[in-house]
Amino acid sequence: MTPPHCSQPPDPRTGPCRWPRAEVAKAIDHFCQPDPQSHRQCAQHTGIPRSTLDHWARRDQAALADPQLHPDLVAFLHCPAGEAFLRRVLLAALTTFCLRGAAGLRLVSAFLRQTQLDRFVACSRGALHPLRAHLEADLAAFQHQHQPHLAQQMAPRRITVVADENFHGPDNCLVAIEPVSNFILVERYAQRRDADTWQRAILEGIKGMPVEVVQLTSDQATGLLCCAEKGLRVAHSPDLFHGQRDLLSPVLLPLQRPIQEAHKQLQKAAERTERLDAPDEEPQSDDELIALIEAVRQQMKAERHLEEVSQRKQEAVEQVRGIADDYHPFDRQTGMPVTAQEVGVRLGGHLDRLDEVVQQAGLGQRATEAVCRCRGWVGLLVGCVGWFWGLAQARLEELELSQEQEQLVRQKLLPGHYWEAAAGRARTSEERERLTEMASKLKEQAWSGGGALSELSEEERGRVQRVARETAGLFSRSSSCVEGRNGRLSLQHHGHSRVSQRRLVALTVIHNYLVERSDGTTAALRFFNQKPPELFGWLLDRLPDLPRPAKKRRETAAQGIPERE
Repeated sequence: MTPPHCSQPPDPRTGPCRWPRAEVAKAIDHFCQPDPQSHRQCAQHTGIPRSTLDHWARRDQAALADPQLHPDLVAFLHCPAGEAFLRRVLLAALTTFCLRGAAGLRLVSAFLRQTQLDRFVACSRGALHPLRAHLEADLAAFQHQHQPHLAQQMAPRRITVVADENFHGPDNCLVAIEPVSNFILVERYAQRRDADTWQRAILEGIKGMPVEVVQLTSDQATGLLCCAEKGLRVAHSPDLFHGQRDLLSPVLLPLQRPIQEAHKQLQKAAERTERLDAPDEEPQSDDELIALIEAVRQQMKAERHLEEVSQRKQEAVEQVRGIADDYHPFDRQTGMPVTAQEVGVRLGGHLDRLDEVVQQAGLGQRATEAVCRCRGWVGLLVGCVGWFWGLAQARLEELELSQEQEQLVRQKLLPGHYWEAAAGRARTSEERERLTEMASKLKEQAWSGGGALSELSEEERGRVQRVARETAGLFSRSSSCVEGRNGRLSLQHHGHSRVSQRRLVALTVIHNYLVERSDGTTAALRFFNQKPPELFGWLLDRLPDLPRPAKKRRETAAQGIPERE
């Protein structure tokens, strides 16, 4: 007689009196092997009661009898490899649908049912919710365990921080990102969003990291301005988009109204011309001809007026776009460095031409005041270019290069790295290709054989390359990275009604350590400049045992309802 055994599993996470599914799969795989051992000998060999093995075998036979499931699929998912595959699929569904996306557990459950995996793993909300809670806790544990180690091995850096608030919940959600790597430094709830709160959040976000914040970019909210000037004591760069929006709002709408009116006048004139120009068997009188000529003249006049007001609006839009095109420390066409004074002349020229459009259109005081206010904003942009060149000069002096080497870094290497990063934000594919090609040529010219930089050793070359790349990334024009993140958080709130603090931490870790760009790099790899442990595999090893589905009730063929016993 087989001695009694306790069914207590070796893994305490699976709960009392339950064997882990992986152990069950291994035991059944050994139990079903065509060997001369009897069931009693197999039970003694595995250390599992024979009655338990018989129960597992009968359960698998019941799944094989399901006409909707292929026997090969059932056999695979009941073997150890199938059990591992099932764990990976469920973890991928939870991380992709619930955390990277904004889906809830209902969609994960629907996914399991449509793939018929609900026959092997429970798909109810009560079964999936503990798994998701365990996953969110593990994500926070991953960051707590591995991020300090990555920070210790990180080379010292100067960084720009882009900050903004999100209001998807009852409390303010503070978000701060390093724009070059897109690494989230701060993502937390706070009751206030004043300067002191922002300062504490940013300092806590970079705690333990060898980084120095040298610039803060924002939409010029009062708390963030005060945090930059009095709290962190760093430079502040205004967001480009918000300034363009404030400039165009009082200008575009008054310019659009004449276009709408011109369309109506042209339509009326065209209808009158068509009515008078209708074919007639009898010859037209002189009065009718004169009326037709006048109608054609009015239609041509309406077309010219429509073209004139449309060109006026297009000119205003082009001048505002020109501000964005020329707000760079390097020339967009040649790639050569541009001083703050030259940038000021270019931006001022766009404002002067915009002011002419406003005066010609007679838009009134509101539009005129908007252009005047924008001149102060442009002055801040020019000051940011001057600050960048001052910082770049200090970084170049730290390298202790010769005058010729320093000139190559300033005129070739810095613009090469800058336009390489900025090319991806161009408006058209042709412009992206042109800027990418220009950046590649500039870097190639900087490191060309026989040049001054080619005389450096490998260690010195790596240092120059790193400093040039980091310095070029310090020029920040917009807060688009946090605006995009705020959009993702709003979708999460919309899909789940609320985002808890635990879930917010999990979303941050997913963004930093799991989401990859097209080049296969994560935000953590780009920020720390070293590869962190593989997050998905780490989570897979810690995933608790999957819940088994409940036994299906018999249903009547006619009504499709459970039979009463």
